[in-house]
Amino acid sequence: MQFCNSCLMPDTRPDLEFDENRTCDACDMAQRKMGEHEDAIDWDAREQELRELIDKYRTNDPMKWDCIIGVSGGKDSTYQVHLAKEVYGLNPLCVCFEPTLPTEVGRHNLNVLNRLGVDLLHVKRNPIVYEKLIMEGFKRVGDMEWANHAGIYTLPYRFAVAFDIPLILWGEGRMEYAGNFFIDEHHLRELDEDWLMDYGCLNGLRAEDFVGEDTGLTLSDMKMYMFPPREQLAKVGGNKGCVGLFMGYYHNWDYRKHMEVIKDFGWRRRPDRVETTYGDFEGLDCLSLNLHDYLKFCKFGFGRGTDDASRDIRHGYIDREEGLRLVERYDGRYPKATIAEFCKYFDMSQEEFDALCDNFTNPAIFEMEGGKFRRDFDGSLIMKKEIIEARRNP
Repeated sequence: MQFCNSCLMPDTRPDLEFDENRTCDACDMAQRKMGEHEDAIDWDAREQELRELIDKYRTNDPMKWDCIIGVSGGKDSTYQVHLAKEVYGLNPLCVCFEPTLPTEVGRHNLNVLNRLGVDLLHVKRNPIVYEKLIMEGFKRVGDMEWANHAGIYTLPYRFAVAFDIPLILWGEGRMEYAGNFFIDEHHLRELDEDWLMDYGCLNGLRAEDFVGEDTGLTLSDMKMYMFPPREQLAKVGGNKGCVGLFMGYYHNWDYRKHMEVIKDFGWRRRPDRVETTYGDFEGLDCLSLNLHDYLKFCKFGFGRGTDDASRDIRHGYIDREEGLRLVERYDGRYPKATIAEFCKYFDMSQEEFDALCDNFTNPAIFEMEGGKFRRDFDGSLIMKKEIIEARRNP
């Protein structure tokens, strides 16, 4: 297991690549973003490109919306709405896919977003189908948020077809995290069905994989989690075709600067830190996202704390030494409160939850004894010493 010598990302992260200097491609992209690279990004040119695209898809029909934005009320979607309305003069239709375990601060922030002056459709999915998918995703690929991610990504395209809106605006893309050396530029710029299947956190599962007698789910049950047929998307907007653009491709995306803007609208952070990291601003709308991050730690040896620290390092807010201290203090800690809420809602014991997690926990990363994973007194997994040392001295 190797670690980037600039940030704290390990080579176990899916699609992450390292150059000959053992620097990851997300750090390489950050240098391009900051103008510290021979192949620096020309942000003025990209912003002009975005304006031209927006003008191409903007409608003159007062009975239609200009674009669709999938929203949660989080920092990114709130800033996206601000950009769309105040910078580009768009009239967006916002759609929210109901999260698994909604939070009070998440509902507050969604209301703040709504009061920026947009139409917002809050979709309450079929709970019987959704809850089956939550448990199936957990058991099959160790991701209880599979259904939520699928719904978040596919719902805007279904509404694009239903309301004939050819433009969908997303926030940050893969440029912020991984997979930039060998990925096609198209997938850094646009989100489509191919992007979702290859890079969209679906773990190789397709909606059709859940259909069968064992689950009691039919193809009709899965329509909320599937892209519309491509021929339908091609006809949207008078045959302009539906396009989903990452605004982070056209703007130098800096989440901390964005939060300074949206706090003036009434947007709130948590009153304390998020359970799986040191920050107080990630995954605010859904408590279950903490579990998604915890399972990521079990599988790959890094979680939300590493994500946040690495991103803060790339943007120059902290150095690697401080990031390392934060990661060693917070990353991968057993999220007791969230697990308790999840187990209560889905009527399972903590022992059953831990057993499912153990099925996906990597024995090459974490210590075992007597055929079981060793845990600290607080329930946290114990990482092997050689891996801790490799992270400290990549």
